[in-house]
Amino acid sequence: MATATNIMTFRDEQGNKIDYEILDQVLINKTEYVLMSPVKDSSQVEIYKINFDKNWNESLEVIEGEKEINMVKQLSKVKF
Repeated sequence: MATATNIMTFRDEQGNKIDYEILDQVLINKTEYVLMSPVKDSSQVEIYKINFDKNWNESLEVIEGEKEINMVKQLSKVKF
């Protein structure tokens, strides 16, 4: 049975399109995190916190705190 992959496209600082595969989404203490990998370098896993503004516009925030990163890694289905 084949599984569908979830690919999202973002733009970098120079405006270039980069495709990411969504590997997992984790909800921890009412905060949602997304783990994704650039399609061109699937060995690299990036973790972002999903934020919403007052109009429910979504944005991604880079996670830099080691404690928070480890918590997400422990609860994710992604193998590190």
